[in-house]
Amino acid sequence: MNNGGVMETGTETSFLKQNINKAVLVVGGAGYIGSHTAKQLAKNGYTPVVVDRDIKSKPWATQYGPSFEINLPRDIDHLDQIIKRFNIDSCIHFAAYTKVGESVSDPSKYYLNNVVMTLRLLDKLRSLDVKNFVFSSSAAVYGIPGDGIAKTQDTPKPINPYGKSKMIVEEILKDYNVAYGISSVSLRYFNAAGADKDSEIGELREDETHIVPLAIQAAKHGTEFKLFGTDFDTKDGTCERDYVHVTDLAEAHVLALVLASTNKVCEQFNLGSGINTSNMEIIKAVEKHAGPINVVKSDRRPGDPPCLVADIGDTEIKLNWKPSNSTIDNIVRTAVKWYNKSHKKELQ
Repeated sequence: MNNGGVMETGTETSFLKQNINKAVLVVGGAGYIGSHTAKQLAKNGYTPVVVDRDIKSKPWATQYGPSFEINLPRDIDHLDQIIKRFNIDSCIHFAAYTKVGESVSDPSKYYLNNVVMTLRLLDKLRSLDVKNFVFSSSAAVYGIPGDGIAKTQDTPKPINPYGKSKMIVEEILKDYNVAYGISSVSLRYFNAAGADKDSEIGELREDETHIVPLAIQAAKHGTEFKLFGTDFDTKDGTCERDYVHVTDLAEAHVLALVLASTNKVCEQFNLGSGINTSNMEIIKAVEKHAGPINVVKSDRRPGDPPCLVADIGDTEIKLNWKPSNSTIDNIVRTAVKWYNKSHKKELQ
């Protein structure tokens, strides 16, 4: 159904039977983490109202609530009718460009989309009295912590425009909390990975950059897998990172929404497993579930720290969240299951 230039998908009638007062605007909700959060919202009695500029290519990601194809900020005035129609008072904002290297070569693209667009969104929301906001931030705000452990009380020191764009929005939210009463929770993701246990949704990009799906692809198709750096001062010489299952991330967003909706807060939390896993350990886990990988050892990438892990102590206490799905075996097993389903034709 087309409403004044807004492309709507999904079966609206069944969604409207739910509690309309618990409708949540999910910006970028057809994406990887956004779609898993939409499912988790629906499981918890909310109606996720998804807006995304790329819905047609991800039909599986819009099955949990009404969905609208909207290009922000160009079509931002279309939010008026959606927010009023569904009586929305909360927003979870995922929409952003996320490639670190691209942010260095084209910072304008990242500041315009990640900062200016978010500022336009915040001003539109407050004009419609939507004052509860959950923001998709990133561990990139930390830059390279000296000891490899990122703590929420650390002063952000991003080293690329992507990380800077997330830090700027966090600072804007602090000012909007004081001036306009916007209640917000910023969630600093570490390495999101894995897929929905039912394989209804998962990670699928045209230009993949994440290690788990790239390793699965190499195993399934017999292609080379480049391992960047084998001489780091780590347990096996390869980089160590903090991997957190996307379902755990989704659950944290629901808890953050509750916190922002019931308290006038401006908080920032780390979302990780708190466990350092090396690239080689990822490769071995993928080989267990998907078969042998042709590993080609390559030089380190510029700027790669040996280790980056989350301190989640504050998150466990203040958000009452602890990851329960984030073992590497479970992350890889669910990712392989999703890959087999989403690439079924080419694997036959």
